[in-house]
Amino acid sequence: MNTSEHLSTQYDADLRALRSRVMDMGMTVDEQFRLAIEALTQGREEIARRVIENDARVNELEVSIDDDCARVIAKRQPAAGDLRMVLGVTRMTTDLERIGDKARKIARLSAPIRSSSVADDEWLRDIKDLAARASTLVREALNAFVRGELEGAIDVIRQANALGRQSNAVSNVLTRRMSEQPGEIAVLLDMLSVVRAVDRVADHAGNLSEHLIYIVHGTDVRHATLDQIEREALQR
Repeated sequence: MNTSEHLSTQYDADLRALRSRVMDMGMTVDEQFRLAIEALTQGREEIARRVIENDARVNELEVSIDDDCARVIAKRQPAAGDLRMVLGVTRMTTDLERIGDKARKIARLSAPIRSSSVADDEWLRDIKDLAARASTLVREALNAFVRGELEGAIDVIRQANALGRQSNAVSNVLTRRMSEQPGEIAVLLDMLSVVRAVDRVADHAGNLSEHLIYIVHGTDVRHATLDQIEREALQR
């Protein structure tokens, strides 16, 4: 193998390593999120504490992957699609870190919510359902990234929008309850914060998919409508 081929092989290995590290971080934050929901729905305070403690690890992963991206740029000077991939990874780690933040928030709120009688079975079922769908979207977005599947990315964005409508309905019920139960407003606000945190996890899954479109086509679709995103991603 000559020097040029050797350098090319190392470069490819660097890019593969970045993709792998994104997947590792993604699986870590998804596990954090699912454990936070378990702590809330099952009243598991020890799990909530573990989620809160492990959030520091998520932050470390974001910093470490960003450092790897900076080294690849400085050492390899990537261009075109390779540069977009590295920049896309930095954007993805930001969204993944924010999913970790939402998991920590849910874990932190689980104890005060469960210690009250306000979080009834219906609300807990709604949260469990919303969270399961949001977690699935995170995993599907990561799989689309690894495989470069734009159709899968579009489907994640579409489903994230649909989940947002469902979470709004749950939020509206809580808002009405505030006027009916003024003595429980503090807990109802915590419950509303959990609903919004779950909704934001789905939004971040959609963002991960938008970053894939940027990586593949070089177009920033973060503020585009779904119709515009579909045209950009699928009609080239």
